[in-house]
Amino acid sequence: MTRWFSVLAPLALAGLLAPGPGCSGVQEQEEAKARLFNRINFLFVQFNDAWVEPNEARQASVRAELVRLVGQRFDEVAAGLSSEDKSQQVFAAFALGFSRNRAAVGLLEGAVRSPVPAVRANAAAALGMLGFEDISERPFADLLKDPEPVVRQGALVGLCLLLGENRDRGLLGAIHEKLQDPVMDVRNDALILLRKLKRKESVPVILERPVKDADPLVRANAAATLGAMGPNALEATPALIEMLRDDVPKVVESAWVALKAVHQKDFDRSYGSWRGWYEDELQHHYTCLEHKDVSLPVPGECPTCKVKLERLPRDSGKKSQAPAGPFTCPDHPEVLTSTPGKCGRTHCGKELVPQKPESLLYACPEHPDILTTTPARCGKPGCGKDLVRRDPHPTYYVCPLHTEVLTTTPAKCGKPGCGKELVPKN
Repeated sequence: MTRWFSVLAPLALAGLLAPGPGCSGVQEQEEAKARLFNRINFLFVQFNDAWVEPNEARQASVRAELVRLVGQRFDEVAAGLSSEDKSQQVFAAFALGFSRNRAAVGLLEGAVRSPVPAVRANAAAALGMLGFEDISERPFADLLKDPEPVVRQGALVGLCLLLGENRDRGLLGAIHEKLQDPVMDVRNDALILLRKLKRKESVPVILERPVKDADPLVRANAAATLGAMGPNALEATPALIEMLRDDVPKVVESAWVALKAVHQKDFDRSYGSWRGWYEDELQHHYTCLEHKDVSLPVPGECPTCKVKLERLPRDSGKKSQAPAGPFTCPDHPEVLTSTPGKCGRTHCGKELVPQKPESLLYACPEHPDILTTTPARCGKPGCGKDLVRRDPHPTYYVCPLHTEVLTTTPAKCGKPGCGKELVPKN
């Protein structure tokens, strides 16, 4: 989740100095107000850090102090919205979200029209923080179109606090549009909001662009949002499987967790395992033995007789189509064709079978002997680097005298007294 919004410098501490001789009552009031807003500024920073981590216990602690502080001094905080000091306007808009006071609604609805972007952004987020069911969605609809990215983010944060699962108040289409926003943080916050709403209609929209976004954080959150939808995101299966080939470990992790949530399966993170399973699933369906017209891609019960569905091979009644190539011999994997047939090797003649996808391999950039089929970190003492995808068909180099010396890059033999140039292995 993005931070709350302040584009201004922290408040000056000069107002905390002891009053000089002859200090007037007005000066004392100004110094008391300065102390109030410096405290809000401090709590703003604390809440932001806890919000981004996220640290719910720390959030709760800061929230409790803000509720107490703003509750006791509501009028002074509210007056900050009309202060000539823009920083006070920003922090007042933030703090009023913790007031639990209905009088704050009208003040914040006015603040969303402020010329200061950070005030508009915090006012939108604060309206959501108040959480009153009768708060209008109209200000949010307008703010989602604001020219300032920070304000569009504020609207999304406010909606994330205000809306709930399957309660989008007619704003789902406007939220979907933010998935194409030119600013990464806006796209990211839109996905976080959709994760809370869990609307099946969002699945094709997420598959259209976010799963292929240029920013890895957006791709990871796209996968996490699909995973939060569970079986409603079945159509995302092929895309999530392809995301297991992503170069960024965080994206792979999110796609793997999502696949497990969607299918209630617990395979490892390798692309080959999930791809092989999915291709087999496509050849089967779940049907009722009494009601043959029932055909589902997932387990369940017959909607007519409530009997548990059986998993059977698909039979469309038409001539079965040959699976897509390439095809290979189970005994001679070097034999590859693009159509079904029999192995042409002497004394073999076995039926060719579809070649299964190769599992991706990940290696340490510093220690190529560290290999896994899933993203991880190098386990060598003192290393810990992220493993990177390795070429599935690398060129190996070997010492002409010591064939056990094998690398994937040109080098010299490290055997004592040798030092010969390694050569490509046939």
